[in-house]
Amino acid sequence: MVLFVMFDLPTGTRRERRRYTEFRKALIGEGFIMLQYSIYIRFCRSLAIAQRFEKKISRIAPDNGSIRVMKVTEAQYSNILIIENYREKPEKKLSEQTQTLMVF
Repeated sequence: MVLFVMFDLPTGTRRERRRYTEFRKALIGEGFIMLQYSIYIRFCRSLAIAQRFEKKISRIAPDNGSIRVMKVTEAQYSNILIIENYREKPEKKLSEQTQTLMVF
């Protein structure tokens, strides 16, 4: 299961920029990675784990702005069509999912 978090948060005032930064850092702290600007993803082992992260996102969400959370299966995610029409070095498509486990 792949969990997408897509957001559009206001950044007009200093307080709004702080809330945006706090939200973004909280996502990263929960293991999300940036797919592209304002779109973060996290691989989850099961639907139950994905639903747990949905609840966490609801708790850390700022009061204003727009946040969308979408769940897709890994099979659906692997069928993503990537079109890159720019001169920068294109991203590499992952052939397999890797997971890092940290034990303290």
